[in-house]
Amino acid sequence: MSKDKTETVKIRRAPKFIPFMLTGVLLGGIVALVLTLLITTEEGKTAGFITQILVYCLGLGAGVGLVAAVTFDAVTARKLKDVQVSKSTSS
Repeated sequence: MSKDKTETVKIRRAPKFIPFMLTGVLLGGIVALVLTLLITTEEGKTAGFITQILVYCLGLGAGVGLVAAVTFDAVTARKLKDVQVSKSTSS
């Protein structure tokens, strides 16, 4: 004999954080490339200078991507849908 139990659940779509972060890293890499081409130093562009710019921009881009994901998650959390579901249990 099976019994059906109906419950109300809330459903929402949550963003995936990794794609947001990877997009931020990609944009940070592009910014690092542009900055490396635009900034000139007295000693020229050394490998250490390029690496520093790249590391800072990649980290900043990842952080901006995660902040965007958290913001998007907060906005979409307000849009909850109530759905009736039935749960079957057998005894």
